[in-house]
This record gives sequence, C-alpha cells and structure tokens, in this order.
Amino acid sequence: MRKLKKRWLLVLVFISILSASSFNRHYKKVSAQDEETTEVNPYKEPSGNSSKFLGIRLTNGYSLQPAKETYLEVGQTKTISGNASRSLGTLTLTLALGYTIKKYQWYKSTDGKNWSKDTSSSANKKTLSITPDKEGKTYYQLEVYWQALGILGRTTTHLYSDLATVNAVPEPVDATSVKVTTDDDYLYNSSNDIVNTETIAHAHPDPANFTGTVSWSIDNDNLATIDSETGEIDANTSRLSGVVRVTATLHNPSGSTVSNYKDITIGGGLEDQTVKAGQTATFDLQGNVGDLDEGDDTEGESNYTIKWYKEDPITHAREQIQKDNPQALSYTTPKTTLNDDGTLFLAIVQVKYNGKTYSYTTNDAFLHVKPEGGPNMSITNTMENNTYNDGTNTENMLFGVNNGDQIIYHDTLENKTSGGRLNDATYTLPLRNGTTVKSVKIDGVETDNYELSKNSTTDATDLIVSNLNFDINESHTVDVETEVVGIDKKDSFSSIPYVSGKDDDGVSYRKIGNQNVINYTLDTVAIKKANDIDYGTLNSVMSEGTLNRQDELNLPNNIVDIEDTRRNKQPVTLSVEQVGEFTNENSDVLSGHLRFYNGKNFYDLLNNPTSIYQTENDETLNSQGWSRDEGILLYMNSQMNKAGTYKTTLSWEINDSI
Repeated sequence: MRKLKKRWLLVLVFISILSASSFNRHYKKVSAQDEETTEVNPYKEPSGNSSKFLGIRLTNGYSLQPAKETYLEVGQTKTISGNASRSLGTLTLTLALGYTIKKYQWYKSTDGKNWSKDTSSSANKKTLSITPDKEGKTYYQLEVYWQALGILGRTTTHLYSDLATVNAVPEPVDATSVKVTTDDDYLYNSSNDIVNTETIAHAHPDPANFTGTVSWSIDNDNLATIDSETGEIDANTSRLSGVVRVTATLHNPSGSTVSNYKDITIGGGLEDQTVKAGQTATFDLQGNVGDLDEGDDTEGESNYTIKWYKEDPITHAREQIQKDNPQALSYTTPKTTLNDDGTLFLAIVQVKYNGKTYSYTTNDAFLHVKPEGGPNMSITNTMENNTYNDGTNTENMLFGVNNGDQIIYHDTLENKTSGGRLNDATYTLPLRNGTTVKSVKIDGVETDNYELSKNSTTDATDLIVSNLNFDINESHTVDVETEVVGIDKKDSFSSIPYVSGKDDDGVSYRKIGNQNVINYTLDTVAIKKANDIDYGTLNSVMSEGTLNRQDELNLPNNIVDIEDTRRNKQPVTLSVEQVGEFTNENSDVLSGHLRFYNGKNFYDLLNNPTSIYQTENDETLNSQGWSRDEGILLYMNSQMNKAGTYKTTLSWEINDSI
C-alpha cells in the first residue's frame, strides 16, 4: 500500500492564569386575543435588528429575534431562539482587539419588572429550553456579546433582543393552519463579504396560541440547509442554483400535523432572459439589496458602484455598458437581434465601506433571442461522468472529477422551425487543454470527421465537427467520449458548445447551448483547518483535575475540519501530539498538560503521538469535534503557577492504518 503520512503544526492552545489573592385531554381552538395586558419593562433596551446592504451588515443588531409570544402547557418543553451579529465595521475593529468568542445569556422575569439571569442548562446558548411548572407568563430577553480570547471579563458589543413572552396554559391548543414567510426570497450561492447567503424562515400559526412545536425542512440540501429548530437557512457556496422549498410542519398536541411552505431562489445574482428578436431584455440584480445610507454604524465614507458588462460567450471578449449610471440595479438592452443570442451579462458590485472597498461579481446570465423567421436552432447538451458520481452531479455540472475519469458529452442539435434551413453548419465543443478524445459519434455512428484546434483566445481545445446541415425540423446528435488527464490541483473548467452556419440567404447564424462546468479535485485526504483551543482563565493555585474547553469549541462545532476526497478509502488513522510543555511569555512552565478523553479512557498527549480516530475500509475521515467532557482536555496538577498566558502546539497527522 502507498504510504500516507500528512502532518500539520497548526494549533495553538491557550490558557491564562490570574495572580493569586395518563389523563384525558381535550384539544380545542382558543383565541390568543383579549388577554390581560401587563406593562413590561425589559431588562435592557432592545438593540433592534441589524440592517444590511446586499450581504454587508451595516449595524449591530439581531438577525434572529426570539418569538414575541410562545404558548405551551405546564410541564411541556419548548424552545425559543435568538441570534445577533456585529456590523462589518465593528467586526473588523473588535477582531483586531481579540474579541472573537461569541457568548449568550438569557434573562427572565415573572412580573415584567424584576429580572434575573436564567440559570438553566441552556441559559448560555442561543436556543433556550423552557419547561414551566405552573400557569402564567414569564418574560425573557437574550443578551449576545463577544469576549476576548483567553482573557476573563474582557467583553464588548452587548446586544439585547426584543422581549419574548412565554405563556404557560392549562390546556393544549391545536393549530388549524400556518403561513410561512422568509426574511429574504433570494440568496446568493457563493461565499463573499458583501452578498447575502443566509436568511430566516418564520411560521405564523392560526390560532397564534398554538401550543405544539414547529420543525423545519428543505427539499434540496445541495442548494441550501436549514436548522430544523430555528428556521435559519444557509445557501450553498458552491455556485449551485435553483429553487428550494422551505416547509414548516406544526406538530399539534393531539398528534395531527399542519404544514405549509415557501419557495426561495438560490443563485448568483442574475437570471437568464429570453426574448424575441426586436424586443428588449432587462437584467435585474437579485436579492434584498437594502439601503447603504440607512443606519450605518461607521463614521467613514460609504458608497457603492455597479459596473455592468456584456460578454461574447465564445471568445469571452468583455465590454462595459451603462457607464453613465454607475448605481443602476438593472440593465435593459437595446432592441435585440439574432446576433445578440447567447450574449452573457454580468455585474460587478463594489462597495466602499468605512474606507475599505469590497467587491462581488455576479454569475453570467444568458440572453436568449428567438428568431421571427429562418432557422431556429436549439441545443440540448448534457455531460456524464461514467467513472464516478458522488450524487451531486447535474446534467451540466460535475463534481469530484479525477484523472482517468471517462466524461461523456451528449448534445442534440435541432432546427425547430418551418421557415428556414441552416446550411454548412459547424458544431464546436470546447474542451480543457490536454483532454483525451476517445471517440466521436454523429447520430450514433462513430466518425473521425472532426478536428481538434487549440484556441488561444479561450485557452481551450475546440473539438470541431463540420459539414452539418439542418433542414426544417431536422436534428442531429453528437456524442463525445473523453478521458481526463493532467489534473494536478483542485480546479474547474467551464465551456459552452455552439453551432454556427448560414441561413438560406447566406446570413451568418450562431446558437449556443448551456454552460458545462467540470470541477476537478485531487484524490486526497487533508486537514483544511485546525482551530485554536482555549481553556479560559484560571487562578494561579489550582486543585488537581480536568478543565474543559470553552463552550464554542464543543459540538456542533469542530476542532479539526477535514476534507476526504479519496475514491478508494483505505483505513487511515488521525493522531495528535502535544509538542512540548505549556509555557508563557517568560518561559515559565504550566503544571498541566493535554489528555485525550474517550469515554472512561484517557491518553496523555505530551510528546506522545496518540491515535484519536481510525477509519474502516470505505469510510470517510470526517471532521472531528467532541462534546464538553470528551476530546482534548487540559489536566492540571495541584501546584502554584505564575501569572501569564500559556501556549503550546498540537501536531496533527493522518497516516495509513497498518
């Protein structure tokens, strides 16, 4: 077996030391109105919602407010959730000062005047579990703030939610219907500083005092994911586009369910447009754009520009358009001609915010122009990886393609008209340079009547089939079998097949197909990121015992992010070692070292490479994270320690299992 050994020295581990010194039940529909109202004073003035321009958060505030009214029976458990974000300006400043740890604290009041910290097990999480033991109202407010890494008590940007009222009632209430809304109807599909890739879904039950629970689901996890409890939606960042259906299911106390849905679009910012020759087409920048000038936290200058471009789909020659309106959120073409068919349009959004410029480039959107007469060609083009499919492939996008894979192209060219022929036509399929062509078939018959031509303009190799003719309603198929070679890094290649020729009057005509995208990867397993570990701040005199990591370093968060793209997944072992003692800035040594805990067993890591996970045959090596009392913990001896910030290094290795 080929020996696999990969090593990372990535993780600093921090710790700071302080100086010493069964019943019958009746389900009914009950109105939530006409209840007695109580004047309530919140624990702190609510901070409000954060505002955004595209994906830039302009103000500190809440992205998810806890539900204003929640109803449940005595003894029943339900949850409320909240979350807040810092503005981009605040984020930049506070990160530079070390405020990286996000903290949560719930407060509660039974009279709406006197408040105290909630001390339940979930009081320091964004989702609070509530189980009332008697009837009545309880008021809640969430505080979100940020703490400096390794320094106890240094906090900043304290944000307070709107008031949440939890009503404990004596009898269950079923819902009869539900309406679903989302904060945004369009999400972007790439990771970037200034575009919106996340939103929140909301369920509005009828009646509002429904006492059951809500769960969320989405119909395509490749396009977006959703938190089943909170309704927080995250779009994919792999540039996959489409429409997803977000469904809320209300689980009634009687055991029945009520559901409804809302569709949202995932895309790159622009949508394709189809018009008839002689009409205009309009391309609109998608998404909840917002207002850059409203509620900006920063005192610096802020403005934006949008540069619109059109591009030839074959040569990729690009031309800037609409220069006289640099903040236009849409572009309308002049009256189109057949020569405009296949033209790509895109926009580059640049935002100057607090003295720094951020940029985002939309996807390429196609202009399709239908003819009024003459030939009317269509191209239906698909790809298939005959060697490998991880379940994410589409007809025009392949993932995880490696050297040696057999990629098959199948294109159908058809003249859908009763008004004219296409003569002396040429079909062109751009291929990645170095691709091996195994065979070409025209209408199912193998042929060598093709050529391969290096295209210096597009940096691709064009496979060209000539001498094609298309009579009225005539079609031809082209099948090309290729083999992937020469992949030495993670890469992607996009291309568009097209057909060109002359109509009956000798006028040039061209029609393009859909864009093909191949995403290449290497057959490897690698650690993509290993997070720093923080054990907080301690007194200089410690009793012997084990210390846990900070809460945000426990599940569902990972300590080590691993990408395993191997086809043949032989068993491997992930190991870790503490390289040297904990020392501070004065070279003092900490009376403690790291251990790996797995159930009742533990293993010393100090200068001792230790296997912490071993895969089986055909098993993926996944990212690693642990619950609070497991994984890498700090074991302290009972001994005086000098004040300071102590650090050590963890060495991670992936090896073939013996």
